[in-house]
Amino acid sequence: MTVNVLVFPCGSEIGLEIHAALRHAKDVSLHGASSVPDHGEFVYARYRQITAQADSAELVSQLNALIDAWSIDLVVPAHDSVIPVLADNQQRLHAPAMVPEPAMAATCRNKNLTYGRLQGLGIVPRRVELGSADYPIFAKPAVGQGSQGAERVDNDERHRLLAGSGIEYVFSEYLPGTEYTVDCISSADGTLLHAAARVRGRVKSGISVRTEPVATAPELEAMALAIAAELRLKGAWFFQARRDRQGVPKLLEVAPRIAGSMALNRMRGINYPLLGIYAYLGKPFTVLPQHYPLVMDRALGNRWRAELAYERVYLDLDDTLLVRGAPEPQVMALLYQWNTRGIPVVLVTRHATEPVQTLARHRICADLFERIVHLRDGSPKSAVIPPGESAIFIDDAYRERADVASTRGIPVFDVDAVEQLREVRA
Repeated sequence: MTVNVLVFPCGSEIGLEIHAALRHAKDVSLHGASSVPDHGEFVYARYRQITAQADSAELVSQLNALIDAWSIDLVVPAHDSVIPVLADNQQRLHAPAMVPEPAMAATCRNKNLTYGRLQGLGIVPRRVELGSADYPIFAKPAVGQGSQGAERVDNDERHRLLAGSGIEYVFSEYLPGTEYTVDCISSADGTLLHAAARVRGRVKSGISVRTEPVATAPELEAMALAIAAELRLKGAWFFQARRDRQGVPKLLEVAPRIAGSMALNRMRGINYPLLGIYAYLGKPFTVLPQHYPLVMDRALGNRWRAELAYERVYLDLDDTLLVRGAPEPQVMALLYQWNTRGIPVVLVTRHATEPVQTLARHRICADLFERIVHLRDGSPKSAVIPPGESAIFIDDAYRERADVASTRGIPVFDVDAVEQLREVRA
């Protein structure tokens, strides 16, 4: 049975990881929504923008409209601020949400409440009150995400200013050591099945953009077991910790959601969004973690919306389909995309030998092409393209592209530009 999943807001880093984890899942149909224009529309094939944000009274009714229209079976939050809203409105939502009970959602959203709940476990950093500080200390808004507003406080003056700012802060001992995220997966009854610690090597806007597994982490695994036993979170969740001056890891926060950089441990065998869905739907599952060195490093990537309408593709062979003596992966992916969509491809080449034999040598099926035009007389490639045809032309040679563009007036592309033609939404 296919599970219809609605991710909100789908363009966050969390929403993008959920999409990456679930886009190939045969039993999941992804749907995305956001309240602002974001990257989600370039990633989710089934996407809607709504007007209501997390603090809007209209959010539930607008989500319900999408739930009804798309026959949604489960709503998956992709931002910390959405979790308590969905938890508080479970009875009003037309589909269950992948969130804990309201009290637990509120506890995890507020770090002061989290520390109070877990104080007895001996993993919480020492709280610091005004007048008793041994500076430096650490300050962070009790409700927030992405390290926003977090800072090192070096003197009493700054401490008093933050304390009187009207924002609820957590003031705790300064933790100068290594920082970790521990990705956790628990069963439907809250039993911890696996915890995978990773180092937050490079952080940007609160997101681990470089991270790698910790080889052995008994202290962090013990923390995971203790937190799981106390909070009984189900599905996917994580916590962050940092070592104090004595090298002992202390808790920073607990979040009952997917983390954007869970992709690292997903590569090693644990699909947190998918298993989280199974947990919330009451489906049994097991985990199969793998252990080997792996580093994930993230940077900005591009997605495209090219408003091109074409009915046929004319494609070059040398240095276009074959680059440096091997099939170009992105062009090969496009060949299969066009074949699936019924868009014919004509191979137009001045290849020195028989093109079909070269294709066979590289295990490229000649049936992927409507026909193969082998030019031996020096005639222009534009002569192969009928005037007025709705087509595109792909060739690494500028001279060939310039001729086709001027004589036929159709879009032309070098190999570096074909990525915009791929449909990668799901």
